[in-house]
Amino acid sequence: MKTTLLFSLLLASATLSHANPEIATVIDQEYGAATAEGILLLQSTASAAEPVQWSVFARDPFRPGELVRASLTLVNGAWAPKATGAGPKLLGRVPPMPIAFNRVRLRSSDVIKIAQRNAMLAKTNFVTASYQLAADAATGAPQWGLALNGTEGREVGFIVISAETGAVIHQQWNNGLASNVPGGPVSAPEPDGKGERAADNVKRAARNAWEWTGDTGLEVGHFFKRLFRSGN
Repeated sequence: MKTTLLFSLLLASATLSHANPEIATVIDQEYGAATAEGILLLQSTASAAEPVQWSVFARDPFRPGELVRASLTLVNGAWAPKATGAGPKLLGRVPPMPIAFNRVRLRSSDVIKIAQRNAMLAKTNFVTASYQLAADAATGAPQWGLALNGTEGREVGFIVISAETGAVIHQQWNNGLASNVPGGPVSAPEPDGKGERAADNVKRAARNAWEWTGDTGLEVGHFFKRLFRSGN
């Protein structure tokens, strides 16, 4: 009895800690394993605290080349899923492979602490963060991309962190400082014009790689749920 109670408390604790890996479990329970295994991207809007809502993008298991989208909202300590779209235009660019949730070791609450430490080294302050979780195109490793915003809502930094190890893969700060070595100390840009332009190009390319936003897509309501229930 005590063992069962302890397990239940641990499970509830994981749910209340603004779960990330558990999102796949929620999608599996609501829409089926094929959808959960095809999750390509998690996104949150800018928030000063831990996100209480996530957008989940996955491959449509019944219509090749198309996507489905659901939102997960924290309600009374549990994630409540809601279908919010389907179709080929949900994202302008589509992550190349599904997220391996069994490799996600660091949650959003972990990576924001890493971002805070690196922001301090870069002498930058941010008040909100937007989170994204996707797989690296080359290795398939899950990575967090955090857009860090200042008091006026303007992006002051962007950081990519391994969801598996916590290593900082890329960081850039919009205060005249840059880091050319992933996770390394922050240094001033070179005075040479060509060097600055090259560094800017690298930063823009790294930042643009995380621009997944597309059209709002087709709102499908109850059709979305029936579609997946039929595949279970």
